[in-house]
Amino acid sequence: MQKKIWHKVAEEISLQVSLGKWPVGSIIPGEIELAKQFNVSRDTMRKALAYLSQQGLFERKAHVGTRVKARTRIGRFLNEYNDIRGIDHYGNLYPRHIQNVERLVLNEETADRLGLIPGEEVIRFKNIRVASERHPEAVVVTYVYIYPNALEVLDLIKKRSDDLIITLAEEVTGQECVEVKQAFSATTMPKEVSDIFHVPANSPSLRIIRNYYDSRGLSIVASESFHMAERFSFSVRSVKRS
Repeated sequence: MQKKIWHKVAEEISLQVSLGKWPVGSIIPGEIELAKQFNVSRDTMRKALAYLSQQGLFERKAHVGTRVKARTRIGRFLNEYNDIRGIDHYGNLYPRHIQNVERLVLNEETADRLGLIPGEEVIRFKNIRVASERHPEAVVVTYVYIYPNALEVLDLIKKRSDDLIITLAEEVTGQECVEVKQAFSATTMPKEVSDIFHVPANSPSLRIIRNYYDSRGLSIVASESFHMAERFSFSVRSVKRS
């Protein structure tokens, strides 16, 4: 189901608050000015601000304005998912930057962590998702591992930025993904990752390791993603069936 415009605006505003554009206690611009900035109607902006106020991000008072109440965690209400598919598509909501493409042979430690085979040759690159082109702060940093037979994926990524990498890899290799294994863990960021997020080394993070398999149990794509701990949450709800 497609999100309404006001909800998309709310996501962008909340992201800007979490990134520190408007400090806690400050008064943000008025509805009219914000509506112009986001190129939406005043009614749309009013709905977005009302929603964010209900969620505890803002406090609105007549004759005073809209005050930032808390630098609310993004994950608290906008990036909280209760199914695996939602998490898989989470990063795809943001612009993608590809960096540091390299060929390497998997050592035992990396292969074991990713569920791959030591000694295999792979192509690794960084897939960095940023908040927006206007606000290029990193949202998620992912190390992606593909095999040489999927090299063409790197060209397709530039042309089809909205497609998931696994979708492109399926198209290039002719393999169909029938199983996805995902492992979630709380960890600290390697310095290389923390530098991208502009936070101290060993900052807390959520790490997600994914492996996409075909019907023969062969890996098509593997990845290791890092999310800032205070910006992401994952919830599971179980209901007993009668």
